[in-house]
Amino acid sequence: MRSDDDLFDEGALRRALRLEASELPPRIQAAAIAARAYARPPLGLASFASSLFAGLAAAALLAAAAVTISSLLPALAGDAFDAALSLVASVAVPLEPAVEAMQQPTIPIAALAAIAFAIAYEYRTRKERANA
Repeated sequence: MRSDDDLFDEGALRRALRLEASELPPRIQAAAIAARAYARPPLGLASFASSLFAGLAAAALLAAAAVTISSLLPALAGDAFDAALSLVASVAVPLEPAVEAMQQPTIPIAALAAIAFAIAYEYRTRKERANA
């Protein structure tokens, strides 16, 4: 922590940061700005031509993008469908034995019975702990 004696005086800092008369920027004159605006050479035709060229370039770019996308979309959609179908097939083939086993009527019934017995056992042990 520093004492107040080590800090600079605010007034001295402000005086040191003041600009000299020769360093001050020129004053803003509204009349000079208005005169400069009216004295500007007419650039309407050049501005219109530049805007027209930019608009035509943007339209051509959008048209080229639309044509490119419309020509590539069927191929990309076919590849995406092929990839999705191969993914489903690669997952379904290893799961086939498990699905066949689950289609047997004894396995789902045994699984439901095991779940029922587990629930009953949990309720019974919970009641025993609560009564103890």
